[in-house]
Amino acid sequence: MFSIAEIFYLVFSQLAVGGFVVMLLIPKGVVGANYYRLMGGIYLLVAVLARCANLYLNKQRISFSSFFSFWENVESVLVLCFVLIVFIYTLSWWFKSSLFTDVLFYLGNILGIVWITYSAINYIEVVQIPGVTYLLTSQFLISTALLGAVHTGMWFGHWYLVTPDLPVSYLRRFNTVLLISLVLSITLFVVNMVIRSQAQNTVSFNFHYQLIFWMRLGIGFAGTLLLYFISWDCLRPKSVEKDEVGATRAATGFLFIAIITVFLGEFCSRYLFLSMRFIF
Repeated sequence: MFSIAEIFYLVFSQLAVGGFVVMLLIPKGVVGANYYRLMGGIYLLVAVLARCANLYLNKQRISFSSFFSFWENVESVLVLCFVLIVFIYTLSWWFKSSLFTDVLFYLGNILGIVWITYSAINYIEVVQIPGVTYLLTSQFLISTALLGAVHTGMWFGHWYLVTPDLPVSYLRRFNTVLLISLVLSITLFVVNMVIRSQAQNTVSFNFHYQLIFWMRLGIGFAGTLLLYFISWDCLRPKSVEKDEVGATRAATGFLFIAIITVFLGEFCSRYLFLSMRFIF
């Protein structure tokens, strides 16, 4: 039997890594150090919460001492190392050490992807279907990109209030990654449903599971896709020419709503995954 903390851990670990990694979309120097301090602080907090959930799942007391002293398995080591790297990375923006900051950033990217991949491998035994290693790892990584794109994209959109002359093309990048990761997620979902239709001994849908399932489709997929097209319309060249500030504000607002739909979709997906033992 799984706990809510397990769903929390999976979603927040993917958010922390995805949000940190997709900062690659913005060339260094486009925005000031305050943006990177803010984003580093946000994803440090998210990673800390994921670490606390990791301690709980390993039946450890959540305390300052256990936070740094529990190294009993590989995943715990990866979580803690990611937290420490993001912490030092964020602090480095208060000092003029560009090379050191870059090294920490790329090291955090690599370590984060390894963490999510290892996390997926740990759950392979939950689902016994052909190609589960590739399917589950792909879903975890795609969800990481989806959560990161919508969240970091929303925060970057707010930065147009700080620096109004930022090129709109950078906000479009986040919107494009959001679309690509969402389409890949939907495609993987369809593949898994085809596999499920041919599989035996699967957990049947009751009313409760059906409700969560349709929330996954209606809010997580359809709702997010609708919000993408609305934000895309806001960022079209014609819209930007009429009112650039208004266009970026509107797109940012819809990305904020998209955070809710993506979060709900991913929480529903992990709930169905852990309770029905299948990839949704």
